[in-house]
Amino acid sequence: MIEYISATINDPNDKEFMIWLYREFEKLMYATAYKYTSVPQTAEDIVQDSIVNLIQKIDTIRPMEKCVLGGYIVSTIRNTSINQLKSQDYERAHRSDGAENEMDNFSSEISLDKLMMLSERLDQLAKIWPQLSWEDQFLLEGKYILGYNNQELAEKLLCKPSSIRMKLTRARRSALSLLLKLEGVDHYDEA
Repeated sequence: MIEYISATINDPNDKEFMIWLYREFEKLMYATAYKYTSVPQTAEDIVQDSIVNLIQKIDTIRPMEKCVLGGYIVSTIRNTSINQLKSQDYERAHRSDGAENEMDNFSSEISLDKLMMLSERLDQLAKIWPQLSWEDQFLLEGKYILGYNNQELAEKLLCKPSSIRMKLTRARRSALSLLLKLEGVDHYDEA
């Protein structure tokens, strides 16, 4: 990204400012982009498009205080993300070759409201994650993020494959219990 900034800006002061901005806010930019997508290439595209937008507003953002600038960057990333998601939905809806794959069908079913709700749930999960036991974290991550089957999980935990099903049930219950406590609810029925 720094190479891109260096190649697109001619003024040395502007170039130096934008490189500083990128280095200073890189993690914030990507964290915001990942709230709207889980695809690394899409997040990279969102950040790059946002950098282009920020370069166009360099005279506006240069005098901003650092905390205000951070908010402005988050807003830019958010708007770029939403615009990109809308354009992807539009392209899918108007695709002339009729080619759609399973991921296209899945992502077009998710509205922005659902995406925001999933993002909030992910934030809640991140808050309770450290409170889960190492084994619960390993089981949930292995099963739902890394896609391990029960046999692979059993091999890694040195237990029988038949034990994994109950261990996963307990891990899910522990996570749900912590999520409910975070929301101030005693039972799932109240949520």
